[in-house]
Amino acid sequence: MTPSDEPALELPGLVRDKVAEGRAKAAATRARKAAEAQVADVDPVARVVLDLPLAHLDRVFDYAVPVAMADGAVPGARVKVRFAGQDVDGYVVERAAASEHQGRLTPLRRLVSPEPVLSPAVGDLCRLVADR
Repeated sequence: MTPSDEPALELPGLVRDKVAEGRAKAAATRARKAAEAQVADVDPVARVVLDLPLAHLDRVFDYAVPVAMADGAVPGARVKVRFAGQDVDGYVVERAAASEHQGRLTPLRRLVSPEPVLSPAVGDLCRLVADR
């Protein structure tokens, strides 16, 4: 194929498509962040223990409970949370009205199991074993 046989690129159209695509992504991100910003009215803080192999992270972390997950994020429920730039598995061990953390809380990412899979007795036993 010679250069004269190749179809001409419509750069203005390509640029227009990229701009429209970027605006659509930005609108979707704004909508998602607005939904995450609405936290539950009752006990908006979930104390989550993370499934991580690192001993120095063996404690509970506070996360905001979005309105959409308020009914399912009960103690014992399995969740996905954002931690150190990755989605990490965790278990809700408690819901609270306030957090000791002074900054903004990251919302729970996803409710993996609305059914409690970690009973309080098993959670206490795991804590005792981990503390030894």
